[in-house]
Amino acid sequence: MIKRFFSEILIDLGELEGDYRVFYLKNDIAQTVLSLIIAIISILAMLRVDTILFKDRPELFMWVVVYRGGFVLATILVVLAIRKTTKVKVYDRLVFAWIVLMILFFVLFNFTRPANYLTTVYEIIIPFSIYVLSPLKVKYNIALALSFTAAMMGVDYFFKAGTDPMILNTTATAQIIVHTLGLGSALQIQSYRRKSFKAYMLEKDAKEMVAYLANIDPLTKSLTRRHFFNIAESEFLRYSRYRRPLSILILDADDFKNINDTYGHHAGDIVLRSFSLVALEQKRAQDTFGRLGGEEFGLLLPETNLEQARIVAERIQKTWDQTPSNMDSEMIHSTVSIGGAEAAHNDKSLEDVLRRADRMLYKAKERGKNQVAME
Repeated sequence: MIKRFFSEILIDLGELEGDYRVFYLKNDIAQTVLSLIIAIISILAMLRVDTILFKDRPELFMWVVVYRGGFVLATILVVLAIRKTTKVKVYDRLVFAWIVLMILFFVLFNFTRPANYLTTVYEIIIPFSIYVLSPLKVKYNIALALSFTAAMMGVDYFFKAGTDPMILNTTATAQIIVHTLGLGSALQIQSYRRKSFKAYMLEKDAKEMVAYLANIDPLTKSLTRRHFFNIAESEFLRYSRYRRPLSILILDADDFKNINDTYGHHAGDIVLRSFSLVALEQKRAQDTFGRLGGEEFGLLLPETNLEQARIVAERIQKTWDQTPSNMDSEMIHSTVSIGGAEAAHNDKSLEDVLRRADRMLYKAKERGKNQVAME
């Protein structure tokens, strides 16, 4: 029942749970560091109260100073460790360890307080802070906050003789209210953070999908002309800088107009889609395939010399020659002519390579089509 209650309030992020924690890690670290600094200042400020409580016992006051100093030193070390961490698990362990240390510190310190001096302020602030400021899971924060309250109230009830029962009852009532408000606030904060993260991820996925669709030709599922040339320009710049082999193929479906005139434009679309699928299957993982326009396609082959490019081109040409397209049980046979060129030292731009590849394409057409010509 309790688990179902929490699941209704807190969105289950499933596999995104780890990403959610990493997403907020920097903010959580900054908030935790600030909280610990405030805790250090508060602990040091309480020394003034200690001078009043232990003014007649200087030796005990010195032990109190050492006790507080030890806690402050431990907190400073935790702050330094948290600021350096980049892992969620390490961060959670440091926070959990510090909260446990803080609980022990205040519980042991409560034994030194006289019966008429209840640490009510801290008994209210600390549980509420655990709920609201701790980045740990809600169930851990509940356990830590309740442990602190139970330990502090146990000291007040069983070890401070002479305490007014009315004050104890009022303190207990205040604790119930604090835990209720603290848990309610924690659930609201966690719910808001989770909803914000999920909305961010949905928006990010939507933007990535839009970017993907903008770069993909809707008919052939190959890259658009603009995206293909953007990648090609980047590869040519890399070639110019490092002089690594780079080849480009231009592929053009033979007699495509006849297919449209004979079978209709729908058949032409099927042929283009089928050819693109064949080319995508035959190309290598590092190659880039895109539609340049109409029935013309480009294939960018990085780290590839002319002879290696010829092997890829002939594999595509022969495979497509043996792969008729199926339209309503009617097989449409089509071929492709391919021209290719390798980037040379005297090429000033990508256009120089493309121009030579295009010239080879027309040479393949002039030789009778359904073949590969390279330069």
